[in-house]
Amino acid sequence: MMGLPVAAVGATEAYEAVPPDAGVVSTDPGVLASGLRAFLDDPGHAARTGAAAREAALDRYGLTRFLDDWDRVLEEVTR
Repeated sequence: MMGLPVAAVGATEAYEAVPPDAGVVSTDPGVLASGLRAFLDDPGHAARTGAAAREAALDRYGLTRFLDDWDRVLEEVTR
């Protein structure tokens, strides 16, 4: 949610949680290192990727989404 590009080991749900435009996910250390080098070498690329990561995180895990889901649950159980 900080607007930084993601570099994550491809374990558990990382492949599902990190959209392709939000960073690099891999079990290969060389792929991760290459992805990190690309962010360092091109700050514009890192900024765009970080913005995509922030947007995805807010959509999936942000407070607004959580509260909307909570309200929906409360409506369902009070009917």
